[in-house]
Amino acid sequence: MRRFRRYRTARAVLRHEGRYLLAVHSSFWARKEQRWGLPGGGIERGEHPLDAVKRELHEELHLRLNDLTEIGAFYYKGNDHMVFGAESGRFIEQYDTSELLDLRWFSIAELQALHEQSKLHAGYELQAIRQFMALADH
Repeated sequence: MRRFRRYRTARAVLRHEGRYLLAVHSSFWARKEQRWGLPGGGIERGEHPLDAVKRELHEELHLRLNDLTEIGAFYYKGNDHMVFGAESGRFIEQYDTSELLDLRWFSIAELQALHEQSKLHAGYELQAIRQFMALADH
């Protein structure tokens, strides 16, 4: 019997004009300090991570993307999380307020500052973005 690796979430690095999209998810509303994370969310039972990230982007951002690049898996709180990347084609400003509390585009310098201030949710966001930059630039 072949076993597949199980991922907890599927996330996306979205880039437009050198800026990267991060969100504050409503599932973290109880925290005093809101932290920024990559858009995306949970993978349903039997769902492929790529299908999950496409579904989550549609639910959260009303965005349909077909050209997503696998960046890789990142470990956080005892689970693996799969991250994909894509050019968004436009700045996204509207979002589902039942899923997200805030949405903003950041430069690399701003992301570095958020990372240094421990204001990134999982801590792997900047690494995933840098890996996407390396993949996209080749």
